[in-house]
Amino acid sequence: MVLVWRIFIGVGLCIYLILGNSAPAFASIHTYPESPTQVMYRSRQSLRDVKDQAWQVVLFKRLQMGEVDCVHLRLVGFPGIAELAHPKPLRITAETGEVWTAADVLNESLLPPNVGEYDLLKVMSDLDSNTPLRLNLPLKGGLSVDLLVPPFGVREWRLLMDTEVE
Repeated sequence: MVLVWRIFIGVGLCIYLILGNSAPAFASIHTYPESPTQVMYRSRQSLRDVKDQAWQVVLFKRLQMGEVDCVHLRLVGFPGIAELAHPKPLRITAETGEVWTAADVLNESLLPPNVGEYDLLKVMSDLDSNTPLRLNLPLKGGLSVDLLVPPFGVREWRLLMDTEVE
């Protein structure tokens, strides 16, 4: 009986040590020096819209001479599944009820129809919590689809905004 208790306590201690001492999760924010005076920080995630279609979601911040030059969100859908309507803005709604619009910043003639890029500088400046976001993507034909950004994604975006030149 004592042997069983020792094994039980040993296994319990091992589980506690493994789970209790796990390494913290690190954001997947990458740095790209583009020139001696320009740096880009990027967060890339793969998210699914409410119709279960996959989207590549890339938020990037470009610094020029140590100052924020732009903060853009690039959305890339699977080719042939969704075509974004250009130059319609992206509508962003926080779980708190706050609503923003982000201007379309790319010339549609230069992009495939499944790609869009939007100016998120104002949105990211206003965002002060990791509340989930709903991105309402304008599609061709007057349609739209919602893409949900969970709290961990918003947290990573906020970390990207706090990233400074090294």
